Amino acid sequence: MNGRALLAALALCSAIPAFADDGQALFVQNCSSCHGADAEGIEGLAPPLHNPELWQALGENSARYIAGVMTGGLSGTINAKGLDYFGLVMPPQSHIDSADLQRIAGYVISLNEAAAAPDQALIDQFKAAPLTHKALRDIRKGN
Repeated sequence: MNGRALLAALALCSAIPAFADDGQALFVQNCSSCHGADAEGIEGLAPPLHNPELWQALGENSARYIAGVMTGGLSGTINAKGLDYFGLVMPPQSHIDSADLQRIAGYVISLNEAAAAPDQALIDQFKAAPLTHKALRDIRKGN
């Protein structure tokens, strides 16, 4: 590789955001305004996503639940860490690239030592046919 080509390659690489593969950075960029930078939620606005009891209770449904909420949104009333969130309205985040949604989900799941994060195929499936908000609340309740 000649000097010019090397400089061009370095310039191209430096233009790629450092956080492109970082689920935490993507979470902060896309989710923290409602769920807090530390995923502890904002009382009265959005529930905490750092909630090991919830994610461990979801077990193998954790991947379906997070993929469903991210792609289809969620509304209604839920309880998280002993607090009720009434009139919750999370809009779908289906405009975010599926690979980035997978990274964000992986980060959230890693905070909670949950069973599994969704793969990109599940995210794409739910983008094409989102789960209903009732179905998501039922998954959360263990039904």
